[in-house]
Amino acid sequence: MSVALLILWAAVGWCGTPWPGWWRKPWPPPPPDPWWLIDRIVGIVGGLIGGWFFTQNWPLPQGDTAALAAAASAVGALAGSIILHDLYGFVRGGRSSQASGS
Repeated sequence: MSVALLILWAAVGWCGTPWPGWWRKPWPPPPPDPWWLIDRIVGIVGGLIGGWFFTQNWPLPQGDTAALAAAASAVGALAGSIILHDLYGFVRGGRSSQASGS
């Protein structure tokens, strides 16, 4: 595991936490949320956990396919980010940002 992978997973985790209603169009600007920084930090931690979990179950090959394997591990980072962010939303008392209709 390298620093570059950790940075990739953290970036995926940062980007993997969209605002509520992100799938509807037109996209309104997200309302100001006082917890936005904590939401992003939870997303980053989830991305790191998801990427690490992915590489533990499916080790990354070295050589010619290393870039493809790193990109595949980003899927695990995205899944970890979304799952941890949803759990955080439930613990915080609100609905998750992924399932919210508003």
